[in-house]
Amino acid sequence: MVSLALAAAFTQQQSYQNRVRSCQTACFAKSNRNKRKQKKNESKARIKSAVHVEETAPPTPTQSSLTTYSSKFLDDNGILIHTEDDGRVTATMKSEEENSKQDKKRHKPMVLEQPAKMVPKAGFNVVLTHCTADFDSLASAVGLAKLWSNPNTEQDSFDSSSSNVPTFVVLPRGAHPGVQRFLALHKHLFPIRSLKSLPTDLSGLNRLGLVDAQRRDRIGPAEHLLGMAKRVTVVDHHIDSESDIPEATDYVVDQVGSVSTIIVERLKQAQIDLTEAEATLLALGIHADTGSLCYDSTTARDAKALAWAMEQGASQPAIAENVQTSLSQEQQGVLTQALINTNSTVIHGVTVSTVLLSADGFINGLAAVTQDALELSSSDVFLLSLVYEARSGGRSKKGQGERVMSRLLSEKSSVAPAPAFVFEEEAWKGGVEALRRRRLQAAFDRKDTNHSGFLEKKEISAALAASGVITSEESVDEVMKYIDTDGDGKVDFEEFVAFAEDAEERQKEKDKLAGRQASTMIIIGRVKAGVNMKSVRLNKLFEPFGGGGHAKAASATVRLSDESEAEGILQGIVDTLIETSLMQQPTVGEFMTAPVLSAKPHMTEKQVEDLFTRYDVRALPVIDDNNDVIGLVTYKEVAAAKQRLFNKEQKRQREEAKRAAEVKDVRKKDKRKDGSKTAERRKLGSALKGWMKQHVQIIEASVTMAEAEATLLANDVGCIPVVEDGTKKLVGMVTRTDLLRQHRYYPSLHYHNKGFSDSIAKRQPIIELRKRLKQFDLDDE
Repeated sequence: MVSLALAAAFTQQQSYQNRVRSCQTACFAKSNRNKRKQKKNESKARIKSAVHVEETAPPTPTQSSLTTYSSKFLDDNGILIHTEDDGRVTATMKSEEENSKQDKKRHKPMVLEQPAKMVPKAGFNVVLTHCTADFDSLASAVGLAKLWSNPNTEQDSFDSSSSNVPTFVVLPRGAHPGVQRFLALHKHLFPIRSLKSLPTDLSGLNRLGLVDAQRRDRIGPAEHLLGMAKRVTVVDHHIDSESDIPEATDYVVDQVGSVSTIIVERLKQAQIDLTEAEATLLALGIHADTGSLCYDSTTARDAKALAWAMEQGASQPAIAENVQTSLSQEQQGVLTQALINTNSTVIHGVTVSTVLLSADGFINGLAAVTQDALELSSSDVFLLSLVYEARSGGRSKKGQGERVMSRLLSEKSSVAPAPAFVFEEEAWKGGVEALRRRRLQAAFDRKDTNHSGFLEKKEISAALAASGVITSEESVDEVMKYIDTDGDGKVDFEEFVAFAEDAEERQKEKDKLAGRQASTMIIIGRVKAGVNMKSVRLNKLFEPFGGGGHAKAASATVRLSDESEAEGILQGIVDTLIETSLMQQPTVGEFMTAPVLSAKPHMTEKQVEDLFTRYDVRALPVIDDNNDVIGLVTYKEVAAAKQRLFNKEQKRQREEAKRAAEVKDVRKKDKRKDGSKTAERRKLGSALKGWMKQHVQIIEASVTMAEAEATLLANDVGCIPVVEDGTKKLVGMVTRTDLLRQHRYYPSLHYHNKGFSDSIAKRQPIIELRKRLKQFDLDDE
């Protein structure tokens, strides 16, 4: 209701009573509420004409009492009440633009519950997430479904639907535990349905979308939908991955930290408003795949997309509650076993940790366990593997984490390490059969020691001996006769494949008779950000096993015929990681500043300051006549020495002035004149050896970058003198800038600096130039 104070203000105006009566007349004219909506425009016209009526005589005190109206009535009829500084009140009509904005704000739904999921006869669209969907995959799928449901988007773009039909989001095989908890309360707000609920007749599938994945094995049981859709769209942000989906008609891959960023940019461009639940889900997708904008793959576009989602009404409490979830009791049991049984190795300054566990069923949420294990174990690379028996139903029961057993990966394994898998990019396409042949090809190449393309009798005998099989010449001949089907005396790859298939079938029959079942091995890897891990690409490392993901976070699932194969596979991954990804760290001698300017112990404050000013440096090593490092001087020591010199000079001048006033003898004056030379020498200052840093930290040129950085941090200094190995001979300096250049944090800080990174021979002209400049140094006189 309009307040009494506002009503009192109305009584002070001459024209107030006429205007109020006009509004009252308009209100009474709409007595029939059922017809109020139809007569709204006519009512507005009457109110508008009544508002601009000319003022009449002021009302008399005997007139009827005032009638007040609710703010809702004023808003519904587009009336704005303005109170001037002098108390005068006027009423105006709202513009159409203001009315549309207010109606849009009033009618924007906080959440939009999805209607019953009925498949229309006109057809439908489907957007797929990858198996075990995370927040980014789910959010981008919901966002793409929102785009396809908008009729205003361009028909030729990937984010538009070819017809006005509903779009459903399908999770082919479950989701992460955190996503499941979120969907437990929000699932009815999104167009999500199960894969089994789709009609058996897929002729009505107009368009199929695949987000955050571009390989068939990433969508699992939904792979058959690819061949049924009239148009297939792939949206991903893994730019270094290869797609094996030839049915794709739209292929969108962009270098951003999250697929949700690509979808948000299209939603913003199409000017599509989101509900609060949709905005919250998209914000969660960006948070999850960028580490809340902290991962090194994050771009400025991700931050802008997240800001727009927040502007659209994303719930920050919901984000805070779901972006960081606590581990379940089952996950805590796995984490405990992983930390207890971790096997760590330091390679080139990089700590690589592995753990191999076994369980009696599938355990969900191992990605979060691996991330926590990486942080708690102070590792740089952490590989967690879990072997379990594949069962119908797949999921483990509550408390199963307590039954997780450790299978330590020993350094000396009885199983031969798996080979380093290196294949052409096109070789990754072809499904399970192609993957099996690639593994057999790697095994064949390893046994083919002379690289002839065939396995000869000697090579087969050596392979059997390496496997621990004691053979005789007759037994080797029997094996050759069995494998060599064409009888040419050597085994080619196809004969090797046929032998492997036959051996695999025999092994399956034995396992069936023995009651053994096939096992499944899950491998999850996480890598910390750092200059020494820039070459690590876990997604490429896991590709031979059908895995994928990001460079620093990836996973793979391997089907095993026997649990004993797991140890060899994990050992092979570690070997490949060391050989191809963990490069040797650069030593200090490779990136230090050299040649370096130095100071002598007999120099004064003025001379050292002149060197600092001329060469624009802030620290200099102090060397003796043998080029041995005996100290270090920085700008702080020079400033302190100058202050002490100034204080002494002031004190001496005061004492001389005092003596001059007391002494009047000419002979004493002549004596002071003779001491003028001593005063001149005092003005030059004291020798550097008296006030330099004497106990300084030095490092040898063969020290690695990580050790140099740790020394710099421990001593809290900006530079450290570098000496020859086993001596104190100065060869250079390593500074903070040198280390920053190696980290490559900032593009403006050039990594390749000719003056600092060339060999001694190439630095010779600079050395000669510095020697010539020495003659212009100030003398110590």
